[in-house]
Amino acid sequence: MSSSRLRPATEGDAEQVAALFRATFPTWRWFVTTEDILSWLRDPEIGDRTRVLEIEGRVVGYGDVTAGQDMELDVVAPGHWDPFLDWLEERARESDLTYARVGFPEGHELQDVAAARGYTQWRSAHTMEIALAEPPEAVLPDGIDIRPYSDDVADTLRDGMNEAFAQDPFWHVVTAENFRTGYSGNQSSSPELWLLAWAGQELAGFVLPEPTRGSDKELGWVRVLGVRPRWRRQGLGEALLRQAFRELYDLGRRRVGLGVDGENPTGAVALYERVGMRRVSSIDNWRKAV
Repeated sequence: MSSSRLRPATEGDAEQVAALFRATFPTWRWFVTTEDILSWLRDPEIGDRTRVLEIEGRVVGYGDVTAGQDMELDVVAPGHWDPFLDWLEERARESDLTYARVGFPEGHELQDVAAARGYTQWRSAHTMEIALAEPPEAVLPDGIDIRPYSDDVADTLRDGMNEAFAQDPFWHVVTAENFRTGYSGNQSSSPELWLLAWAGQELAGFVLPEPTRGSDKELGWVRVLGVRPRWRRQGLGEALLRQAFRELYDLGRRRVGLGVDGENPTGAVALYERVGMRRVSSIDNWRKAV
């Protein structure tokens, strides 16, 4: 079965796609809701980047691609992986990108499928968590002021995010439109909790906490934590992280999680371990030269 059997996803597919993610990846994508899929599909910049496989009126597979340093595929298609990998590799070649990439939990059935097609393991991303017995203290570097987010600094925050993660191979550049649809205007986001660190009139760093992760009402989430290069190595990242923990603790969350590249060059993994976070799961990323 080739990629020609795939069709673009529609909003009518959202419920089945969300259920597929939860059933296929119960320890990784258990939090995906119909609203999450709808939010993604309603982003006007998504365009022709989604596909579903429908058999006898039932959606049995979904994938979307994003072009960055590699062409990346997010896919859920138990028993039907190959058409989506065909499509991924076609899109990578059309975009003149060197690599096609896909991620999945270690030992998942997709690993054997990918290996048979010539993919090799590249690097891993980790989910880390901390249990909070009490609200942590945060000590800010001299000259730094923490303020809440407001819409009038949306472009400043977006630019700061893109600068802070410019070297991150997993980062997708945030445009004004997908900042609105995927961050500030997303139903699962809580901009009222976001914290921005300022050095005078310059944005130095930011942390974007979210009060829940899917159906787990005891788990808070740090969606993004970043420090612009000029203000690194001064303790700002740790201060912002601790302040996010405190905000979430005050909301009744006694566990907080986040995701991180296992080979992050800024020392993020060491920072998270230093504040007491521990790895709870990993996703392996496999890629292939096309």
